[in-house]
This record gives sequence, C-alpha cells and structure tokens, in this order.
Amino acid sequence: MSDNYLVELKDSVFRATPLTEDEFDDDLRIEFPSEDHAEAWLSEKNSLHSKMGTLTLHTAHPNDNSNVDSYVVFQPVHKVWVPDSDA
Repeated sequence: MSDNYLVELKDSVFRATPLTEDEFDDDLRIEFPSEDHAEAWLSEKNSLHSKMGTLTLHTAHPNDNSNVDSYVVFQPVHKVWVPDSDA
C-alpha cells in the first residue's frame, strides 16, 4: 500500500466552482504526500471561491473498493446538498 494520500474529485466540484476537469488527469484523482497536503491544497482552492461554498474531503467508506483515501466534494454556501450523478 502506498504511503501517499489519494483523493478523487466528484462531479459537484466542477458544477459549482471555477475548477475544470481539464486541469486534472482523466481519472480526476490527485495523489498527495499526506492528508495534510491534501487539506492544504483544499484551503488554497477554497480561497478562490469562498463566496460560493467550500471544497471538503470526505473519507472513503470502508466498503469502497477503490484505492481512494478521500473524495473531494463541494458544499455550497447555502448548505444545499447536490448529489453527484454517479452516486
């Protein structure tokens, strides 16, 4: 098992933020050296669109068969949950 921390960006990130899928690999995953580095990246990205809402890390469910440690989702300012279409 890798010592790195793997996150996957969910569709909600691209529907509600200035981030685009073109900025990431085809699988929409980013590998960080640690969870702390992933959280620092989120903080940086959140500073760009804080009036819209926040990007948050959600730990993958224990039954999740992927090798992802966490998922990045977007939570709007108004706290309205918008589920991803592939959920």
